[in-house]
Amino acid sequence: MGNKKTSGYPAVFVHGLFGWGENDGLEKKYHYWGFGGRERDLLGYLRRCRYEVYAPSLGPVTGAWDRSCELWAYLKGGRVDYGRVHSAKYGHARYGRTYPGVLKDWGKPGRHEKIDLIAHSFGGMNVTVFTQLVLRGSREEREGTPPEELSDLFRESKTEKIHSVTTVSGVINGTTFADSLGERGMRAVVSAVFGISALLGATPLMKVFDMYLDPWNVTGEPGKPLKERLISLAKAVRGVRAYNAHHLDNAGFEMQLATAYGINAGIETDPDVYYFARRACRTHDDGKGNQVPDRDMRKILKVWSTIIGRYRPERLRAFGFDESWLPSDGIVNVNGHSAPRNAPCKDGTGVTGFRPGVWYNMPVEDKHHMSWVGIGEDPKTFFRYYRDMLGMLEKLN
Repeated sequence: MGNKKTSGYPAVFVHGLFGWGENDGLEKKYHYWGFGGRERDLLGYLRRCRYEVYAPSLGPVTGAWDRSCELWAYLKGGRVDYGRVHSAKYGHARYGRTYPGVLKDWGKPGRHEKIDLIAHSFGGMNVTVFTQLVLRGSREEREGTPPEELSDLFRESKTEKIHSVTTVSGVINGTTFADSLGERGMRAVVSAVFGISALLGATPLMKVFDMYLDPWNVTGEPGKPLKERLISLAKAVRGVRAYNAHHLDNAGFEMQLATAYGINAGIETDPDVYYFARRACRTHDDGKGNQVPDRDMRKILKVWSTIIGRYRPERLRAFGFDESWLPSDGIVNVNGHSAPRNAPCKDGTGVTGFRPGVWYNMPVEDKHHMSWVGIGEDPKTFFRYYRDMLGMLEKLN
């Protein structure tokens, strides 16, 4: 097909919780976007179709703000700056890893003036926070940081622009599965994940699947000598406690409805950006008012979808919960991966007639949560779906 690129903007594919990107060792053998080897490599296929695509490696269990800072450094190059104010507030290191930058000219007139963001699962919340930071910066960081120290991400005016945001089962409004764990349950899960990460942090496994927890002193940075990667138990415990001390800057709690509600309240829909929420459902009514998994729901998702389909937390009604939240894709309620509840939105159909500044809730598709990354999908159909998606984005003004 040659090396000529299409006229579209670069597309950045953002993974979800426990996901991985192109900088991770696992991606070399097993692709996140395709969930398999070379024959299921979605990004490889799109590149052969002349699309410019990227898949950043971001913290697989960290919060939307931290992942946004990492995404900025991945694209623009330089050392990750989590923010002077933010890092002090949430108890982790201010600076992270250094990246060469894959789109250093992002923001310059031409094909790299803007980017398209496509995000799966928790990546959905990640890209809404990231878009807000790119387009508005952070007043808190500007007021609390000397100008010469301030990251460009937090500045108010930038040449870098977002063309579109597309979420695929994106955890935007939260998921009641996360709420079903409660406060103690979520903290226990987080502690277990971080504890295992600390034990594996100095082993070769971190080269395969990197947890990116070095800002919390739970793991060391891969590539460093072993003695520099070994983290004391005391430091690791302090890191876990610091992470678990807040609902913000904690991916587990950010997926709960109340925290998601608060995050969305501080995010503006930009009049120049196109927004699409692609949604999925694979549950049905059991005749008793509950939602149960369809027969072709993936087995691993049947338990979770059953919990979501029966869970009616009265305490969450203040944050928009009602019985319409029971249908799900197995992990996230359909309402949870629809447009932000405070944003202007419309039902979207077809491939044309869209305008910026409005979230479009696309028709609910017969998919489960992992269909979007290729699990259980025919590769040709899966590839064509995303090629058509990029083709649609390319035609937007």
